[in-house]
Amino acid sequence: MEKEQNELKNCLRNERITIRHIPKQTGLVDNPKHVLYGGLGEGATRTFCVPKLKSGVYVNVLTKDEKDYLEHIMGMEYNALSVYNKPANNFWSDANVNGISNIVLGKDDTYLDLSNPNDYIRYKIALANKDFIAPDIETLQERPKATYQFVILRADDETRNAQQQMSNTMMSYKEFGKIEHDKDAMRFVILSITGDELAFNTSEAYLQTKINELIQADPKLFLKVIKDELFSTKLLLRQCVASGLVAKRGDFYYNKADNSPLCKDGENPTLTNAARYLMGPRQQELLFSLQKQVQESKKEQ
Repeated sequence: MEKEQNELKNCLRNERITIRHIPKQTGLVDNPKHVLYGGLGEGATRTFCVPKLKSGVYVNVLTKDEKDYLEHIMGMEYNALSVYNKPANNFWSDANVNGISNIVLGKDDTYLDLSNPNDYIRYKIALANKDFIAPDIETLQERPKATYQFVILRADDETRNAQQQMSNTMMSYKEFGKIEHDKDAMRFVILSITGDELAFNTSEAYLQTKINELIQADPKLFLKVIKDELFSTKLLLRQCVASGLVAKRGDFYYNKADNSPLCKDGENPTLTNAARYLMGPRQQELLFSLQKQVQESKKEQ
């Protein structure tokens, strides 16, 4: 018995987590101050149960080490946390009043103490509902799902996220400073992020204001666009289309001089493929020629 207890691995930890509702604007309610904003009313809750496999068996939300330790620390019999027990005695079934079958979440933050066995189990149930509850803020930002309703936050997540957001914002304004008087570049950034094609005579002041709004809304996305290694070549292609040097048919780009597609064999001449094609060593003469012609065209305007 002593040997078995010594081999047990403590899964509990001195950590407090927060599970927060992710508000989403709907067509009916777009006012953040409205009680129904985000798709969840005040006092309303959503219950997330232990998922089941196609066979009807509960998903194992605990690892074997977690199961063994929790059975020990909670004074349970061996295999009391097995997902294969009969419903009346199954810890994960809502038919068992002595078990934990779900976690209830609402619009207000839910706090869990991971040093508490019951809270730890609810945390693992939350993680098992991976289509509805993001496991961390990084996943929510990097690989967001439309189905996410809640996100799990650690103690320093918000501070770290705020610092990163500040850093991204500062970097964004530094990059913005390089193009703040380049109307073509600003229009292209706005197009890349919003899909809005602004007129050539759009004022510089309006473009600057719009870029500022985009940075404030999502500096990380702005940086992704502006720091794209193909940004300058993609912008050149857009300028070539405006100058009549390159033909754009649908989403494809062609050299107007000989009507050849701007891409490698077997590819479609999309903007990205066309930009990568022009950056190739064999196309340097064409690239320089287009750059020169665009500059001359600007001088004439």
